[in-house]
Amino acid sequence: MRRAVARKRILLLIALIFLTEAALYLILTLLPANFIQPFKAYAWIIGIIVPSTVLIHILALTIGASTFSEEYEMGTADFWLTRPMRRAEYFAGKVAGGLAFTALIVLTYSILSLLLSWWVFGPQSRLDLYLEAILTSIFSTITFLTLGLAAGELLRRSMLATIFGAAAFFASLIVETYLGVVGALTGDQSLTGLTVYLPSWAASRLTTTIISNGLGAQAFIPLPPIATQAADLGTAFLNIALYSTSFLALTLARLTFTDVTRRAT
Repeated sequence: MRRAVARKRILLLIALIFLTEAALYLILTLLPANFIQPFKAYAWIIGIIVPSTVLIHILALTIGASTFSEEYEMGTADFWLTRPMRRAEYFAGKVAGGLAFTALIVLTYSILSLLLSWWVFGPQSRLDLYLEAILTSIFSTITFLTLGLAAGELLRRSMLATIFGAAAFFASLIVETYLGVVGALTGDQSLTGLTVYLPSWAASRLTTTIISNGLGAQAFIPLPPIATQAADLGTAFLNIALYSTSFLALTLARLTFTDVTRRAT
């Protein structure tokens, strides 16, 4: 965690998430009272959902991309992997550390969203969904956290792995948007159906879907277009589980069956 925080690009992304949180509620205070009235009791939801669509996934893959690769770049992988410790233990510790750090960021901005919304708009409603929303947000990050882990271990260069992971994330979003638009224009539901196989499909929709199902028709929440598209929960959980398992298996195989490289130059 200390090494992750020391990386400027991770610090920048963390700062961007929290600045986005503050900006969201500042903007809401500037809107007409009649527009805010229908959802002000549910304003905490906005602060959780908006980062969960894009920003937290970019942060997760950036954390994952540096988790293994920085050990090669700093020359410390030789030290750790020649200690009386199995590679599976090293792998488990690295994965747990990356997930714990990502979860800490999600928890922190979720608490901030509740505090800001309570301070700006008064007591908040449906807080029975709050813990579920946090846990779902953490779970949804696993796809791109593990993608970052796999890229970092395969490429063994943190910046290159980050670029590769970000390219994969945005490519998935672009393809998903294209298929959705073309499917809507042509009425071809098979094209829209293909989006469920993309890694971004479940990751960017799971939290929104959980909250929307819990709220039902109780409140209208103004959200980005990608966050308003619901997903089948069973398919979404399966999507994240399959992608994450595949990326973790690839990472472990690379770590187990290849030699430690020399320090990166």
